[in-house]
Amino acid sequence: MIKPVIIVPCFNHADAFTNVAAKLCDFQKPVIVVDDGSTSIQSKKIKNICVKHKFFYVKNLKNGGKGAAMLAGFKFAIDKGFTHALQIDADGQHDIQDIPLFFKIANSYPKNLILGNPIYDESAPRSRLIGRKITNFWVMIETFNKNMPDTMCGFRVYPLELIEPVLKTIKFKRMGFDIEIVVKAFREGIKITPVPTKVIYPKSGISHFHAFRDNFYISLLHTYLCCLIPLWLIKRGRK
Repeated sequence: MIKPVIIVPCFNHADAFTNVAAKLCDFQKPVIVVDDGSTSIQSKKIKNICVKHKFFYVKNLKNGGKGAAMLAGFKFAIDKGFTHALQIDADGQHDIQDIPLFFKIANSYPKNLILGNPIYDESAPRSRLIGRKITNFWVMIETFNKNMPDTMCGFRVYPLELIEPVLKTIKFKRMGFDIEIVVKAFREGIKITPVPTKVIYPKSGISHFHAFRDNFYISLLHTYLCCLIPLWLIKRGRK
C-alpha cells in the first residue's frame, strides 16, 4: 500500500483555495500547501486555511514559480516519509472528485507516474488549446513517443522514490516545470499511466500565465530538452 499525500502549490489563490481546501478534507488524506511567495495578506489567509483544516503549511519566501513550489513540497513529503504525492492546482481547475481514482490507480501501479490527461469544456481559451497542441508535438519529438499524453496538466501522482533523482535535474521552475519533469521521468524509464480527467477554467479564476513571457520560456524549455536528446540516446544505448 502506498502512503500518499496531496501537494497544492499556491500563489495568491487564497480565495479560490478556500473552496478547494474544504473539498480536499473529504478524502481524509494529508495535504501539503506550498505558499510560493504570496503577498502578506494572501499568505495570512492561506496559512489560516491550513490551520483550520490541519494541513501542512510550507512557505517559500520569494515567488519562484510552480516548479519551485512543487520542489519544496516534494522535499517536505519525502522528509515526512510519504511514498506518493498527488499534485493538484489551488484554483479549482481540476476535478477534485477524481482524486480517489488517481490514488486507486497509483496503488495498482505504484512505480508509474499517474498523469491527468485533460478533457476540456467550452471554458478553455482557444489560445491555451493551441499552445498545448504545439507542446504535445514537441514532447512527442523529445520522447520519440507519439502516444505521450498532455504534459501540461498539473493533476498527477508522482512515485516519490523514483522521481527523487529527476528532481535534482530540474532547470525550469515556472510554467515549464510540468513538461520538463514528465519528459525527464519518461527518459529515466518511469512508466506513465494517463487518466482522462475534466479540466475547467473558472470565470473568476486568477491566471498567472503571461502569453509572451511564458510562451517564450516554454520555447526555451523545448530547445533545452531537444538539445539533451543525444545524451539521452547515448545513456539509453548503454543500458
